[in-house]
Amino acid sequence: MWSKFDFFDWIPTVIRLQSVKDENWQVTRKSMLKTSLEFKYETLQKWVEKNKYSQKSKVQTQNYVQALRRSGLIE
Repeated sequence: MWSKFDFFDWIPTVIRLQSVKDENWQVTRKSMLKTSLEFKYETLQKWVEKNKYSQKSKVQTQNYVQALRRSGLIE
């Protein structure tokens, strides 16, 4: 299910940092704090759709999903 957000094999650090600093993304990201995995998944799906699957939105969502994996919340 979460693999849907695996868009890239590798994301250059500069691109990742530029993408995650986006103000609108930060608002969206903070809205997912202390919410269910289902809510997070739906929010990420809406985010990439709203942003027409732009490279930036793909980097943002993939980076977020990778953080969920690192924290052990998803596999």
